[in-house]
Amino acid sequence: MSRILVVLMLAVFSFVAIADDISTEDKAKAQLTLAKWMKSRSDDNGRFLFVDRQTNDLMGGYSANVHPMIVPYKDGAVFVCSEIVTDNGDRVTADFLTVKVGDEFKIVEVIMNNRDSVKKMMGM
Repeated sequence: MSRILVVLMLAVFSFVAIADDISTEDKAKAQLTLAKWMKSRSDDNGRFLFVDRQTNDLMGGYSANVHPMIVPYKDGAVFVCSEIVTDNGDRVTADFLTVKVGDEFKIVEVIMNNRDSVKKMMGM
């Protein structure tokens, strides 16, 4: 049990250490990109539709994180990792691959409810 705890702690600290390689300004820009993306695809109540990659069902949901985790990927790409609360109250992962274009970030890939895919991409 204590070995599992140590491994989990190391994983958390490595995510934090990696995220420190991104400037505070770029973290804020990546988060703002996600907020704008969500707003542009949501109805007046903040609800938006997405495909759940575990079930391949069309789902409705709402953003659950105000401050998503920022994780560098490669070649300047950044994952903005968040969560969505579905219409039935379940929480699912929502990972947005962003790239810097000029002075801002753009979302180029959305991975809903499939954090294992993101971990594989990162070699974890």
